[in-house]
Amino acid sequence: MHDDEPDPFVDELLEASLKQYRDEEPRSGLEMRILAGVRTQERAVRLRWLGWTVAVCAGILAVIALTLHFAPTQLRQPTPGASLPQPAKTQTAPPMASRQQPLLSPHRPASKVHRVAMRPEQFPTPLPLTEQEKLLLAYLNKATKPDLVAGTNQTDEASFSDLEIPRIKIAGLEIKPLDDSQSEQEK
Repeated sequence: MHDDEPDPFVDELLEASLKQYRDEEPRSGLEMRILAGVRTQERAVRLRWLGWTVAVCAGILAVIALTLHFAPTQLRQPTPGASLPQPAKTQTAPPMASRQQPLLSPHRPASKVHRVAMRPEQFPTPLPLTEQEKLLLAYLNKATKPDLVAGTNQTDEASFSDLEIPRIKIAGLEIKPLDDSQSEQEK
């Protein structure tokens, strides 16, 4: 039988199935189920928008809090017209040295003026020499040029020209054709 010819058995089966289900009605309450699904989707959309709104508000509040926390101290200083209670004057403290660091609160960063005053004169800041570095410097001060060259096993720069790297030889790839006998066995 060819694919072009219709199968009478299939046609008869299809006709019988259509006659059987033609008079069927949808189950009762179909309309109520559809409306309930639509309401559920509306609630889900509203809750999604509410979640995004809360997240955006929380992000804005976090940015404001961080801005206020790390704002320059001039913004946090009281206005000059505000009246603050003045501390009682007792003894005057000796003047601070110009490079002495002021006492800073651990939760407030130093202002820009104080940070500039705390910078070292040289960057990177030099560290004291280790014991090994001191020994190396002492050796270099006492050693002569022939002693240093003797440690490298090279007496002059001409010996470096003797070095030669051999050329790399790579064999070509060999591609073998597939046997027709293997492809026929697989079929």
